[in-house]
Order: sequence, then structure tokens, then C-alpha cells
Amino acid sequence: MSALFSEGGDLLLRFILLAGDDATSREIARGDMVKAVTDRQPAAEVERYNADDTGFAAFFERIISPSLLAPLRVFLVPDVHLLDETEFELLGGLLDYDLPDACVVLETERMRSSKKTREAALSKKYAAWLDAFEERAQRSPSAFLVQLFPKPPDYKMADWVEENTQRLFDRRISKTDAERLVDLVGTDTAVLHSELSKIDLYLAAGETVTAGVIDKVAGATRLSTPFELAQALGEKNMAHVLEIIESIYAGSVYLPLYVGAVFRHFWALFKMNMFAKANPAVLGDYRSSGRQRHNDAAMAFGVASGILTHKQANRLYPAVVKPRLVDQALSFSFGHYKRVFSLLSEFDSGIKTGRFDDSKAGFQVFCYRIVKGA
Repeated sequence: MSALFSEGGDLLLRFILLAGDDATSREIARGDMVKAVTDRQPAAEVERYNADDTGFAAFFERIISPSLLAPLRVFLVPDVHLLDETEFELLGGLLDYDLPDACVVLETERMRSSKKTREAALSKKYAAWLDAFEERAQRSPSAFLVQLFPKPPDYKMADWVEENTQRLFDRRISKTDAERLVDLVGTDTAVLHSELSKIDLYLAAGETVTAGVIDKVAGATRLSTPFELAQALGEKNMAHVLEIIESIYAGSVYLPLYVGAVFRHFWALFKMNMFAKANPAVLGDYRSSGRQRHNDAAMAFGVASGILTHKQANRLYPAVVKPRLVDQALSFSFGHYKRVFSLLSEFDSGIKTGRFDDSKAGFQVFCYRIVKGA
């Protein structure tokens, strides 16, 4: 990031644009900037624009009017893309002002993309304002700054964890353990940051984040998801299934959600199984050592099962490849699938009518029968 202050302590950056759909990283960056200003000038004022409290014109006037009391001022403008045409005109004119005692931090979740659908979502006024701001940032990088925070795709979320564990908490975490944390809590950056914060409080200064710590801190308090149960059943991993059931019954549980997730998972597996029998050449490609052939075949399985569309190649790794769904699909026989669907139908109607046992022990027996096809 460009320096906020000169060596003599003068404020350099006047306008900062934080753009991207990774709201957590944007929030952290904004907090770091505000802290840097208030650390340098404890008497600095920080003011956030709220359309419900005041109009943008009044906020604009406060920005351009020097303060007689505060040595420095920071103005925060969230959701810039939601401003109307008149407000964009004011904001565009603001870029021409010399603000010796103020820094304006602008935030937006909308940024430019190579995808036409995303570009079309940008209003003409907003796109024109972005052009003007980016041009200023190129011409005067000491005063104008653009920082982009795109949310990483799911298959790169472990890299996000690894990078931010070091940057935010000055700790190390291996790629494998970062993937473990993502598997445990999901790919929501806000949740991941929250879990990393809890881990940081648990560890002594300088200690590395390990798998044991992740399981103890992040895994102990988290309710397992229906998807995780379905995945464990598809893997026939009964030990993991029992662990998940323990987690589920640690809080209040509504079993139809889990039964529904298991049905959707096994229905996708069944369609993959049928697709493999009808397309042995594709199955051969999937089992080949060539990465591209393997991925193309995995994509075909994902589309055939209804998990993916032809336009969702970016979701291939987390949705099909990593959980090894094709291997799961082929591990069950046609008769096993018939029995699984029959069990799911019976159990779903049974727990809704009170005929079946919805206790932890009853659900454990049900899951055992799913795995064994009994």
C-alpha cells in the first residue's frame, strides 16, 4: 500500500478506494488505515456517511470545510455504487479539492470484471466515476489509491487463510492445515476470520496454528452441516458420521434438513453412476493420468449429475474433484441406491409423523443402514 504519511508526518493519501466482494478483507484494510491515522494523531476525527442520518450534499460540505479543532479527519463512504447521479457529480468534483487535513476512504463491492454480465451491472455514472478515479490513481499515486479485494474462488480459500494468518496475526499455518480449517468452517471469509481470531486468542504469542488447535478451537464449537453428513455417508466413513451426529445433537436439530441433504447427495451420485455406465469412454478419461482429460471428464460428470452447469468450470474443484464424488458414485451398486432411497423416504415420513425414532441413537442406526444399504 502507498504510504499514508510522509517522513515528516504529513498526510499523503487523500482518496482511497477499496473495491471488491471480499467484504472481510475490505473491512480489515479500512480498519488498518483508520488505526494508522489515529495512532499518528489521537485527536483525529473519523466520520462515516449514513444516508439515513444526513444527505450526501451535507456530508460533502463537511469534507471540504476545514476543521478548526481536529488536526486530521477521515471520512468513510460505504457502498459508493449505490449513490445516485447527483451524488456522483458531487463525488466526482470532490476529487479536484485539495484536502490538507482530510482523507476520504471509499468502499464498494462492485468492481470491474472481464465478464460482460458483471460489466453490465455497473451503472454508466459509476463506471465513468471509476474511470476518473483510476486515471487519478495512475497520475498521482501518492494521493490516490485503489485497492482491490476480490473474493477468492473456493479452491483458493486456503491460500487466503495462509496469507491472512501471517499478515493479521503474525502466525504461521501450513497449506494443509489451512485447507483443514476451510473444510471445517466453510469458505465465508467473515467466518474464517472469526475462527482465526479465536485461535489467536487461544495460542501464545508466536505459536503456529496446527491441526490439533484447529480441531480444538474451531471444530469443538461448530455445528456440522447437512452437507458434511451427506459427504461422510457417501464416503462410507461411519466413524466420521458418528462424530458429525455428536456435533448435530450438541444443539437443537431439525432432521428433515439433514435427510434432504443426504437425498440430494445420493441422487447426484446415482446420476453419476448411471452416466458412467452409459459413457465408459468418459470414465476412462476420468481415470487417466492426464490432468486436462481428468478435469474435462469430471466436468462432464458434474453436469450430468446436475451439480454444475457448463458455465461453472470454476466450481469444478470444490464441488466434484476435491470430494471425489465420482469415486463415491461408483462405490455403490444399483441395488444399494434403491435401498438408500427407500430408507430416506421411510425415515423422512416417519420422523415427520412421529412413527420413527428421531433420537441420536435412532439417527445413528439410520445412518448405519444408509452406509451398509441394509
